[in-house]
Parts: sequence; structure tokens; C-alpha cells
Amino acid sequence: MKIDKVFIEDFKNLRNFSIDINETKLHTVLLGQNAAGKSNFIEAIVLIFRDLDHERETTFNYQIEYRCSGNYIKAIGGPNVKGTYQLYLGKEENSTIEYQSKPLSKKLFKEDKDSYLPKHVFSYYSGISNRLLEYFDRHQIRFRDDLLKGIDHPIRKLFYARNIHSHFVLMSFFSFSDSQIQEFLSEYLDITGLESVLFVFKEPNWLRNKNPEDFWGARGLVRSFLEDLWKISMAPIVTTETVRVDFVKRTSQQQMYLYVSNETKLQELADKYSNHSLFFKILESTYVSDLIQEVRIKVKKRNIDGNITFKELSEGEQQLLTVLGLIRFTKEKESLFLLDEPDTHLNPLWKWKYMSLLQNIVDKNDRSQIIMTTHDPLVIGDLTKEEIRIFQTNKFVDEEGKEFVKTEALEPDFDPKGLGVAGVLMSPIFGLSTTLGPETQNELNEYRKLEVLEQQGTLTSTQKISLEKYSEFFEKAGFNKFTRDPLYNLFVEKLSVLKEFQQIPLNEDERIKQNELAFSILEDILKESKK
Repeated sequence: MKIDKVFIEDFKNLRNFSIDINETKLHTVLLGQNAAGKSNFIEAIVLIFRDLDHERETTFNYQIEYRCSGNYIKAIGGPNVKGTYQLYLGKEENSTIEYQSKPLSKKLFKEDKDSYLPKHVFSYYSGISNRLLEYFDRHQIRFRDDLLKGIDHPIRKLFYARNIHSHFVLMSFFSFSDSQIQEFLSEYLDITGLESVLFVFKEPNWLRNKNPEDFWGARGLVRSFLEDLWKISMAPIVTTETVRVDFVKRTSQQQMYLYVSNETKLQELADKYSNHSLFFKILESTYVSDLIQEVRIKVKKRNIDGNITFKELSEGEQQLLTVLGLIRFTKEKESLFLLDEPDTHLNPLWKWKYMSLLQNIVDKNDRSQIIMTTHDPLVIGDLTKEEIRIFQTNKFVDEEGKEFVKTEALEPDFDPKGLGVAGVLMSPIFGLSTTLGPETQNELNEYRKLEVLEQQGTLTSTQKISLEKYSEFFEKAGFNKFTRDPLYNLFVEKLSVLKEFQQIPLNEDERIKQNELAFSILEDILKESKK
């Protein structure tokens, strides 16, 4: 599954928006200021594939080109499209894709959706907002209803990752031997083993009977799992607890505790499911069936006496585990991963290694695509320009002469790879004029001005004291003394007297103006030096 091009006519702040993604790359990272439209773009992609799967009309007009299961596909949809949506098949000719003039029949599409739509669309957002969650409700409800009827399905097509999924990922990882996974858990999370698991089940909202030992009437795959879990658990407990509904209301609830005493017992339970993915699916299916109240996992962690509960791991650790686990379980399928700031809670070292971790987990599979947003230069420090799209807003004038703001998605002119964090921050990708704090930068500007006055022999006694003070401070901070290059000295001297360089630029226009002035001064100096 690889998205190539997308056009969105009018969705939130995306107006006549186009993006061309390099579909040969595993991942595309979206950068840009807050409110530039990155999250809205991810939201739009979720809506497009949700509505195509449900064969419903999308609220905005769009066109999307992508490759799936060996097919080149162009889908158009929205209020202006006859028949809700249309799909066109294409083929590659002379390095371009030529699409058929006649759309694919709806009958063929319905009979074999997996050939024309991604097998899975996963979305993850690390923030507190649940802006995307409601878009996944219909798929989850359909999945749950089939489970209650005893109908078994693979992991559902649209999947929104939640915090509890990190528990299921961890149990799945420890249930099957995988040296790469064990190495990851040890190196990044310091987890060396699983001590025990306590499942706390509750009476579901659909209960068919009030007998917990009959699993409240659960059927199908979920019932089979619960029966197997009961057999290997130590001293099952059934009780009635008072649970908190909200900050005022409380109610009584039947609960059942099933305790898995060690890693070997968990592996015995998982053996029936043959791999990580299937075991994860049954755990998640039980959760979707409204049976799981919570899961308490104890793990063995390096350099810590005793065991700790999984909840004691940091948000960053749980977050990393969730994302990498979901990617790992579906890497062989035509999957699309939409990650909105997945690096938010990660430490700098993990951010620096994040893209390579994704690459290793997916194992260079070309059947999946990752589109993610970030604000962190550490994440993109080893990427090429083809793997990045910068969202920026520009002002335009419409046919009626009215000014409007339009979002554009552009490929940068150069690779971030090799620039270093400071270089990336001060490049047009992030647009900072300095990586120093405002106060330090102002002091450095003053220091440079005093150096120029010293060269000119016009320092006052007060200024000389200030220069010595600045010189000592910046020398300790690693800044070089005034350069011996006379042309550079002249350049600094001319800049120091311009008011435009007395302050840090606050926006792109001011930064561009500073650059233009600097280049103009540089050209004049070079011309003079050649006379």
C-alpha cells in the first residue's frame, strides 16, 4: 500500500490542496508550523479510506492515487462525484501511470475490496485529543458485533491505537521466541522478562447471562480464548466490586480475576494462535467485546530489584511499544500507518533512532507505508529530502480579489541528512535564525558589535569592560574570537550597523529580508575586493 498523490478540494484549512508523496519510500515525514494542516491531512486520509470501505459519500471532494496489491488505483469521491465514489485502474507506461477512462465496476470492487483498498489503516496520536477516534467507531462496532455472533475476522481494517494496546503488544512479544524483539525490549526498554499477568474481566454491557464462570454468555473465538485462559490460570476468583462510573456515581459490577503465574504459562496459552499477530488479535478482540476491565503485567527490568508493573513504565516506553508492535504484526500486509506526533514522549536518543527503528521493524517491506508528523529535528536528521514534505501556509488572492490563506506541501531543496540538529533548525525546513536563546543571541550580537568597535579603535572604557566580560563568557562557551579574515570582519562591521540585525527575526518574512540584506552586503564587499 503506497499513496502517491492526493488532492483535497476543501477540508478544514486544506483548500485546493495537493501533495505528491514519493511512494518508493517506506516513510514520509510531514513538517510545518502548528495549524499548518498536517493533522488535518491525516484526518482526511482516514475519512477517505473509511468511506471507501463503507461505500459512503465523503463530505469533501478528493482525488487520491495509490498502489495496492499490485494495482495502480485512482479514487475520486465527494459530493460532486456521481455514485458517491469512482475507482480507476491504471498501468505504468514510460515511467508514468495511465488510468483507464472507464471506472471499475462497483460489483468487482465489493467482491474483492482487499485488492483495491489497504488491508489495514492504523492511526496513532500521542496527544490528549481524540479527534480521530470517532472515525473508527463504525469499524469497531461492526467488528464487535461479529465477534458477539461468533464470527471470526482478522485485525479490523481501520484501527485506532489506544494505551491498552501496549499491554497486548508486550504479551504477544513474550509469547513467541523472536531474537530481534527480545533485543529491542532489552536494549530500549531494559525489559528482560515477563513475571506474571493478571486479567481483570468484567460483566459486559451485552451480557447474555449473569454467570461469570460461563463468561457471561460469550461466544466464538473470544469464548474459546477465555476457556483456555481459565485452564492455565492459578486460582480464578469471581467477585462483585463497587466501581466508579464518574466523580459522583458508583455501581456494583461482577468481576473475574484470572492470574497467569509466569511467562511459560502465557506461552502455553498463546501456542494455539501460532504467531504474534493472531495472539494480539484475540487479546484485542476480548477487549473490544467489552470484557476486559484491566490487565496488570509485571515485568523484570534490568538494574531494578524485584519486578515492576507495566503501568510504571514511562509514557514514552509504552508509546514506542504500541507503535512498533502494531507495525510488526501487520508488516507483511498492505498496510498504511498514520502516526500523528508519535515521538512526543520519547527521549532524545530514541527520537534520534526512531526512523531506523521503524525501518528495522518493518524490515524494508515495500508493501506498507508510514506517514507521520513531527516537530522534532532529531527525528529527521538522517532522512533525505524525498522522505519529507513541508506544510506551509501562503497568502493568495482569489478570482474576486479576496485574499485567502492556502496550505501547500513541498519537498525541501536539500537533504536534512548530514546537517546536524542545529543545521536542520536553522535551515528553511524549520526557519530558525539561531539555535541560541533570545537573551544569549542578543548578547552575542552586542559582543560582535564591540569587536568591530575594537577593530576601529573607537571603544570607550565602559565598552572595553563589557567586551572583556563578553569575551570571557563566550570563550568558555566555545565561541571563537574575532576572525582574522578581513573580508569577514568587514561583513560583520557592515551588518552590525543595520537596524534589521539588531533583533532576532520573528517570522519568515523578516528572515528573508535579513538574508537579502546580507547577500547584498556580501556582493558589494566581493565587488570591492576585486578592484
